[in-house]
Amino acid sequence: MLSFEPNIVFVDDKVEQVNGIIQLYRNEGAAVKFYNADLVDGDSKPETQFTNVNLVYLDLYYKNEFEIDLCLGWIDSIIPKNSFYILVIWSKDTHHSEEIITGLEEIGKKPFTTFTETKNEEYKNEDNSFKWNELKEKINAELEAIPEIEELTIWKKSILNSSNIVIGHLSKNIDADALRKKLQKIIIGHGGTYLLGADKETRKREVLFDALDDILTSNSKITRPNQSISQTNKDFLYNIPRFPITDIDSKLNSWFHFKLIENTIESNFITSGLISYFKNLSLRKNYSLQNDEIVIKYLKRQIEAEEKKPKLYDISVIVSRPCDIAQNKFGRNLKLLSGTLIINPIRDNKNKFRGNNTRPLSLKLYDHLSLSDSETDCAIIFDFRYAFSLPPDIFEERFEKIKVFNKELLSEIQVEYSAYSSRLGITQII
Repeated sequence: MLSFEPNIVFVDDKVEQVNGIIQLYRNEGAAVKFYNADLVDGDSKPETQFTNVNLVYLDLYYKNEFEIDLCLGWIDSIIPKNSFYILVIWSKDTHHSEEIITGLEEIGKKPFTTFTETKNEEYKNEDNSFKWNELKEKINAELEAIPEIEELTIWKKSILNSSNIVIGHLSKNIDADALRKKLQKIIIGHGGTYLLGADKETRKREVLFDALDDILTSNSKITRPNQSISQTNKDFLYNIPRFPITDIDSKLNSWFHFKLIENTIESNFITSGLISYFKNLSLRKNYSLQNDEIVIKYLKRQIEAEEKKPKLYDISVIVSRPCDIAQNKFGRNLKLLSGTLIINPIRDNKNKFRGNNTRPLSLKLYDHLSLSDSETDCAIIFDFRYAFSLPPDIFEERFEKIKVFNKELLSEIQVEYSAYSSRLGITQII
């Protein structure tokens, strides 16, 4: 079914108190949803969270006493975890606002910014109606003080526009049967003929969505709104005289490295760039980097740390060509590289990974990564000397899957591995 979602949500137990501002937003073309939070005659919370809500007006009292769980429950049902939104606390009594923000932070739903406004005489006209224009303009003015948000919203609009154009082209002037066949051709063309048949639905969906992502990426540039850059952003955001120094965002860094697979990877899922833990002792004995003298020497500071000792795990990455895996043409064996995952590594005073002397040419380091909410500071090392092959069924038995490199990082590993493998030896004259 098509999904029609609001951009602005109101949660209040008295609709007459917010009807005025709801109408203002609707007159501007915004999609607005009101939820009656009355405990007796009110609405039920939405069964699924919304993906495009940017603004939430939240009343804090749905009965005489304040109950934080009621307020948090409404936000939790509306906003997905770690999403961007702006919260307006609009209530007769706002001294519980800090409790709300703390509670939202604990469940991963803290708003980008919060406005706390009291339903008092300041916002009332002589006829006892509220000065909605004044409240709305106050919120707009404070948001304009953060002009960087404007650039992100322009980018978001271009993505939505591009996706709509892609869907429009795919479905143009054809019936349901023709649309189905067109999507099936995309799946087989990008995923390979091994996807023929009535099974592997989840894998087929992933192939389809990956293909559509590629189309979206290549076409979103032409759908960017022709909107001038504000003078403030010219003066500040796009004025970059030197490299900016900030705290390192390992989660953002990981978005540039990994495909965003938040849930457990399916047991039968195999793809290029797949990173996995070693589970088998004999494989670990033969291919663990922690048994190699060169690697041990480079990781000496990490291994011998006495305080806040890092955790080291043996891992591998599949480097077989994506097209070969997609079309089941990789032969009998998958090709892998051995690596080491280091959680909470030792760093120097410049916050860089601390190795012992210069890193050997065979080692590839990826630093400042986040694997999960609990493992937010990680580094990964691969060694181009440790390439090996395994049949897919053996791989399934002896490895535990973690993450998947995106295609850009996978290509980088493949190119550097190829370059390292094809280096000529040097005959020394003595």
